[in-house]
Amino acid sequence: MSVETPEQTFACARCGAEYAGGDSCPSCGALRQPVPCDEHPDRTAHSRCVFCGRPVCEGAGDATPARCDEHAGVTVIAGWSQVYTTADDLESTLIVQNLRAEGIDAQLYSQKDDVFPVDLGELSIIRVLVPVWEHQAAREIIESYSDREGELGFACPSCGEAYDSGQAACAACGADLGGLSPAV
Repeated sequence: MSVETPEQTFACARCGAEYAGGDSCPSCGALRQPVPCDEHPDRTAHSRCVFCGRPVCEGAGDATPARCDEHAGVTVIAGWSQVYTTADDLESTLIVQNLRAEGIDAQLYSQKDDVFPVDLGELSIIRVLVPVWEHQAAREIIESYSDREGELGFACPSCGEAYDSGQAACAACGADLGGLSPAV
């Protein structure tokens, strides 16, 4: 009879998140023990980039997730990174469903106004968000749905045939594609 030892958990001194394994908090990147910075080897890193894990010595305040220069421009909202934006409810819902089908937690953050159906550009976007540590995998999945022009295409859950967002039924098998709930 074997008894498994539970993995040790840690409470992050910077953000308070509890986590197991690794030498840094997956939410904010704070290191438990200093290591050399990847960009500046003569300096001590205080965090790891929450996206790629590179040790960084600059760029993370008390409440912000640490980011390397490569990921400095990625939008982060309460520990969730933005992997895609659109103004299309159906497209955003399909992306979230496809990410979840691939095992990646995903959610929508909508700034659309349902009362006034006017497209206000950047003020009415729908953001697809994933946990920061799943950002790269989510980006790769979304890119796999894109054609050469960068347009997204999706596959019918019944037969696998590609279809466009907004299409109500699959042209190949007739399966209903319009039964998705709009972004909240």
